[in-house]
Amino acid sequence: MRAVLYGFLIFIGIILLVLPLAVPVIKTSAEFSMFNTKWNGCSEFAKLLAERGKVIPIIYPYNSVKLSKLDGVLIVIGSDIDFSSLEAEEVKKFLENGGTLFIADDFGTANSLLEKLGVKARFSTQPLKDIFYSKRAEFPVVVRIEDPELAVGVEKITLNAPSAIVGGKGEIFSSKVSVVGKNMRSYPIMAEIKYGKGRIIMLSDPSILINDMFEENRQFIENLVGYLGKTFYFDEAHHSDFNPYSVTTVYIHRELDREKAFQVFVAVAVLAIFIESGTARKIAQAIIKILPKRKENLFEGLPDWVDIKILEKIVNEIRTGSKLGDRHEWKRIHG
Repeated sequence: MRAVLYGFLIFIGIILLVLPLAVPVIKTSAEFSMFNTKWNGCSEFAKLLAERGKVIPIIYPYNSVKLSKLDGVLIVIGSDIDFSSLEAEEVKKFLENGGTLFIADDFGTANSLLEKLGVKARFSTQPLKDIFYSKRAEFPVVVRIEDPELAVGVEKITLNAPSAIVGGKGEIFSSKVSVVGKNMRSYPIMAEIKYGKGRIIMLSDPSILINDMFEENRQFIENLVGYLGKTFYFDEAHHSDFNPYSVTTVYIHRELDREKAFQVFVAVAVLAIFIESGTARKIAQAIIKILPKRKENLFEGLPDWVDIKILEKIVNEIRTGSKLGDRHEWKRIHG
């Protein structure tokens, strides 16, 4: 009979390993959103982040989620809502504690946060133009990647109507004949700034990361993810048109993991030996001996209208044989 019980436990354990996994799915049309699977969303980028680490969307202001107490990488892509002073204070503490802020912006919306943080670098409010481009002039190409970790296997990065970074040192640069306004020179496209124990990484073209540009820049994006870290907080709170229009549940069917199935078998076998050898019973008896014994309460569970003091007096008289109680009875016998 017990063999059937242990076999049933193994069966249940294996069933749990192969049951479909329920995953909630949110969809939105917001540009640069991790939940947007269309051409202008960042769902492919978010999938890559999830493959390399842990992704947590942030849909409330930073001071509401206590960003300063988190550890990892805050990802801000294509924000179009200004950052409040309270949020900037949370980001400041987050950075001082060793966090990383990754901002991909093009025409200056994120400058409000950089200003509140006291950072001199800014995103240009004017577009960057270059004679080196792919297909059309709106898609400039950059090849100067000075950080070796970001450059591995990357021949070029194709931009999409980018701006530039001014007032900061760069890791990736446009060509020497690129123009912002009327000034022709090489401009930083990506820059890193030390801040407390943390760092701020600026990228002047969020469109690099959208689904439509993902495959063309895949190698660079993969390098970038490895460069950033392992835990990612994806900002959805600063997308003004973040409007989840669909929340569904997807069931992912899983194949049996032989290693985990073997672990279930071993766990049940150890449990069987533990019980059948009598070890479990001995341990239980030892624990019972150690635990303090519960004092019996004769009056527990009586109705509220019963006078407990009168009952206690009657029981005391029965025990002592005297209406005067224990103390007076002892004096009568021994005094």
